[in-house]
Amino acid sequence: MAAEEEDGPGRGGAAAWAFKHEALRRRLGDDIAAMRPGEALPNERLLAERYRVSRSTARRALQSLREEGLIRSVRGVGTFVAHPHIVKTSVLTSFTEDLRARGHRPGARLLAAERVEADLHLATALGVDPGTALHRIERLRLGDEVPFCLETVHLSAERFPGLDPARLTGSLSEELRTVHGVHVVRAGQQIRAVNATGRRAALLGVPEGSAALLVRRTAFDAAGRVVEYGESLCRGDRYEFSFVVNTAHPPAG
Repeated sequence: MAAEEEDGPGRGGAAAWAFKHEALRRRLGDDIAAMRPGEALPNERLLAERYRVSRSTARRALQSLREEGLIRSVRGVGTFVAHPHIVKTSVLTSFTEDLRARGHRPGARLLAAERVEADLHLATALGVDPGTALHRIERLRLGDEVPFCLETVHLSAERFPGLDPARLTGSLSEELRTVHGVHVVRAGQQIRAVNATGRRAALLGVPEGSAALLVRRTAFDAAGRVVEYGESLCRGDRYEFSFVVNTAHPPAG
């Protein structure tokens, strides 16, 4: 059966048109979830024929998927499944939660798990005395096996004595919550633009000097105690930070 004729919002009503492109967007989203990053999608005409919709409906559905970051288009070449991408907001979520929410597979490659003594910087960040025994955990965080960030976390060895390195290829937040009964409810973050160089660029799989974001994070439990202090070097092409800010003094009236 041939595709429908062009049926933009001026014909059949905006509500009906919106329903059609949303239904197609969902179907395409399911298809994309089973595809690999970089895999090509059919062009607009073929999509319209395959799903028996108009080209305007196919065009709007593709635009919605582009806005969600699920696909990318290269003029004169085609449309492709996008690599995983994270948009961080002011809501406190873990790396694992962010990837799962977008239909991607989170992972971690454990690079180091060792005991160290707190220097002055780490002691100040964690609210402990210098020389206090800490866990130092270095991991490469992955989304669908693609490197996203290089993460180094420090925690009190006294508070978490039985931290099992074998369990650190998953979510550290889940490990602390389910095994140790510690819930992170608040975090302070500082974000700075840097360049990835040397070993760090190689681990992230990016060229020397590539743009990156250095995120320093201090996490707290409900009692206000510091749970962990971490630094993450995030690939600039995989992360976006989006926040709503308000004026310090709202206008009266």
